[in-house]
Amino acid sequence: MSSQIVHTNVLLSTDEYVQPRRPVLPHVQSAGDATRSNADCTASCLSFEPRPRTPDHQKKYRQSVLHEPGKIVRHFGTAEDPLPEGSFGRATIARPGESVADYIKSYPQSSLAQWALQRAEDVYASSKREPLGTGYTRGHQIPNGLGNATPFGVATHAKELDRAGQAKLAMFPTDHPSGSSRDPEDLTHPLYVTSHGAYAAGEQRDRHYDWNRAGLDPATHSFGLASGTDQHDGLKQALQPGQDLAASSARVCDQHWEEFQATNRVELGQVKRLGMAGRQLPADHIFGVPSKHESGSVSTLLKGDYSPEQLQDDADLGKSLKEGWRNLGPAGRIYGVPTVRKDIKAPKKQSIANAQNYGNEPNSLQLIHPSATAERGVNEQHYNQQMSKDAIRDIIGASGILMDSTVFDAIFQHAAQRDQCSDSCCLDSFMHSRQQWLAQKLQIYCTCL
Repeated sequence: MSSQIVHTNVLLSTDEYVQPRRPVLPHVQSAGDATRSNADCTASCLSFEPRPRTPDHQKKYRQSVLHEPGKIVRHFGTAEDPLPEGSFGRATIARPGESVADYIKSYPQSSLAQWALQRAEDVYASSKREPLGTGYTRGHQIPNGLGNATPFGVATHAKELDRAGQAKLAMFPTDHPSGSSRDPEDLTHPLYVTSHGAYAAGEQRDRHYDWNRAGLDPATHSFGLASGTDQHDGLKQALQPGQDLAASSARVCDQHWEEFQATNRVELGQVKRLGMAGRQLPADHIFGVPSKHESGSVSTLLKGDYSPEQLQDDADLGKSLKEGWRNLGPAGRIYGVPTVRKDIKAPKKQSIANAQNYGNEPNSLQLIHPSATAERGVNEQHYNQQMSKDAIRDIIGASGILMDSTVFDAIFQHAAQRDQCSDSCCLDSFMHSRQQWLAQKLQIYCTCL
């Protein structure tokens, strides 16, 4: 048993050796590479040979070798050039300059150097206007003791008002209204009017007119034109002028002005008057100037202007004008191939690539109203297929129709004569013959009754 090869379902180990299969045709050289190891074991399927490495003379063309980390990027044209001996490049000599500490310590440390720096900066306007260590001089004349002995602001006696329950007067004083133009001693209100437009409630705007020069007193003078009569219901008459009996209803003006207004004014719902009325034009009048060239119109292009003689068929219509190509056949003959090929027999199994209609395809009525048996794969072709007597007997028996052998033979013989056959008929002819037999039987039965 050791010299024979036993085929089992157990995977072979790598130590076992499978004898290669003998070639079928010894005189033909086998294709491929002969393998001496076991290629069907699990170990050989999971062990892979190492990928071949790139040759040394081709490494300089690969991007992975060209950009290898830690190495200088060299062009493949100079990759094999020897490097020069000795030091390569120029050594960089560091020249220390001014450091950050020198810039931070730029301010002089000695008193003499600080005095010299201040004398040098005295020429600047900022040093004259605002010296170092002092406030900005704006030229204000502050009274003596203001801010020290005398506080800023106006004394409101808030504590006394709070004791009296009038703290709101400290926040919104009413006994001395600040900002009123009627207070001649208040000098802050005109400033706020000029800068912010802060007019008091009910305050009249004062534009500082010189009324003495005009000889008017705005306190007593009334502007406008005085009416000679007393006016009553002035607003009512202004809104409804027709109720003013004193007003004149007739107004005489120039006739040209009225005609211009009647022509230029556009009334609501009316066509603008252009002064073209009253010309008494006929109903079929056509405005505009006729075209000089009346060679054609859109109607002529769409309908055409051919004469009845030009619309007749050509004399050579349906006839060949080339000699030797004329179909001069007998009268009534139709040339060509019909679309529905009922003249040839349909193939038993029609290919899907064959689009020819052999007259066995359903019509529109059958597509809209298919028969009850169409869902089961039975079409009209099956009913018209010729069958033997035994096949018809099996179908009738399977359908559940009980029929005597003598009656079946008579109906089958009648159906075979109808199909002009001796030993076969179609199922459709058999059912028609059965209907005739039932009609004759019912008629005899009814006559007897």
